[in-house]
Amino acid sequence: MASIQNLNRIREELIESGKDDRYKIGGYDFVLNGLEFYLAKIGEKRHVSGHELSLGLLLFAQKQFGPLAEKVLEYWRIKKSDDFGNIVYNLISIGIMSKKPEDKIEDFYDVVSFQDYFERQENFDIDPEFIKRIKGA
Repeated sequence: MASIQNLNRIREELIESGKDDRYKIGGYDFVLNGLEFYLAKIGEKRHVSGHELSLGLLLFAQKQFGPLAEKVLEYWRIKKSDDFGNIVYNLISIGIMSKKPEDKIEDFYDVVSFQDYFERQENFDIDPEFIKRIKGA
């Protein structure tokens, strides 16, 4: 779970300041928790790509909210993987997350259609090692 201090920073430095008020605080909390879920699922703490994190977050949403996952994300104003990228880069901008020099926000763009993902209720093309690790999920 994201710390109260981090959630307060997000609220103050991003949302209330007007720097980026597109997303609700729950969406930021979800991304932070989803990253922890994903890292636990793969069994290692390491850097993850935007593509990989996007798919991991969709899996997390599915596990957390079941058939309501897409609606919950929409409530937080998260409608596509680009939104995950915007949230991650907002968190980077205030020092809560970090990135490698080769990372770019475009890594999150058009990873997968949320509608297709949730309609099919299956995992899309994720790194084969990731798929092996989540089969027991």
